Amino acid sequence: METKSDTSKVSDEHVKNQISPYYLSASDNPGNIITQVQLKGDNYDEWARAIRTALRAKKKFGFVDGSMKEPAKEPELDDWWTVNSMIVSWILNTIEPTLRSTITHMEVAKKLWDDIKERFSVGNGPRVHQLKSELAECKQRGMTILSYYGKLKLIWEELANYEQYPICSCGGCTCELEAKLNKKREEERLHQFLMGLDDTIYGSVHSNILSTDPLPPLNRAYSLVVQEERVQTITRGKEGRGEPVAFAVQGGVKGQIEIREKSSVICKHCRKTGHDADSCFQLIGYPEWWGDRSRTGGRGAGRGQGGQRQGIAQGGKGRGSQIKANAAHVTSEGSGIQGHVLDADKTGLKGLSNEQWSMLLNLLNAQTEKNQEKLNGPHFEDADWCG
Repeated sequence: METKSDTSKVSDEHVKNQISPYYLSASDNPGNIITQVQLKGDNYDEWARAIRTALRAKKKFGFVDGSMKEPAKEPELDDWWTVNSMIVSWILNTIEPTLRSTITHMEVAKKLWDDIKERFSVGNGPRVHQLKSELAECKQRGMTILSYYGKLKLIWEELANYEQYPICSCGGCTCELEAKLNKKREEERLHQFLMGLDDTIYGSVHSNILSTDPLPPLNRAYSLVVQEERVQTITRGKEGRGEPVAFAVQGGVKGQIEIREKSSVICKHCRKTGHDADSCFQLIGYPEWWGDRSRTGGRGAGRGQGGQRQGIAQGGKGRGSQIKANAAHVTSEGSGIQGHVLDADKTGLKGLSNEQWSMLLNLLNAQTEKNQEKLNGPHFEDADWCG
């Protein structure tokens, strides 16, 4: 007894067999774009493959290859022209607009297809030569692995359409020749893929893959190279974040070393530390902020430091004077200036009592000690010193 499910299966099979090449769904219209690949002139093979796939999916490729002949009788003739005109519109919709205007208008889909093929299709010999030249020149050259592999794959696929391996037609072959030929083709593609990689970045993974016996499949090699690319990206990101910190530490060390070197300099003329003969005031002349203090070099370090502070207090004598005053104080730290206030030191700020002078010196010393703890930047005589 025939069940309901059996009846349903038979009905479905009947519907499938009844789908005619003349059938057009409600969504089919002349404005449809059946493929996203546009014919631009030099991509005919790619465009033709896309059109063939789209029309075969709709059971309409017979109108293009000539297998669906124009019927001689009605009503099939009207249906044939309806579908034929629809296919002509679909083909024209996939041609680049400026190129479309140069194509002769034809109402029959097969004639239009043959005309486009005759005009844009390149002969097998020249096209194969062109593809092999592109394959030999295809290198990564800064591209991502995804982009580089995709470019190679397009060339491989098109080249395979022209260079198809022979297939046994007798039906009695038991040596699996086709499988062996496909394996040989994949190994050749693996070598081509590895040869185009950037050796400076992927040299190690390149060597590891080639040292594997037997060689891994192409997809496995691609996966290994992509993993290496991700590791390299992460490593470069960490190095980029570490550079500013390293620069800051280097600058601090440089500043401290230069300060120590400056404090160890001894003038050959006056025998004092902190400057050389080229910057000795006794040779080049004393600045205005030096005031009435002794100019013979007979006084001690405390007197000289007091004069340097007087230069800071006066201000307005130029940035160079302030920098020298700072320099003298930093390089002579700990020489005992607190509490030693001389009359010559008061020349710059008249009207201050000894107690006020002591408070001022204590304040300056406290600020200097605080700054000394943070001193790890450029040397005080560098162009970018803020004073």
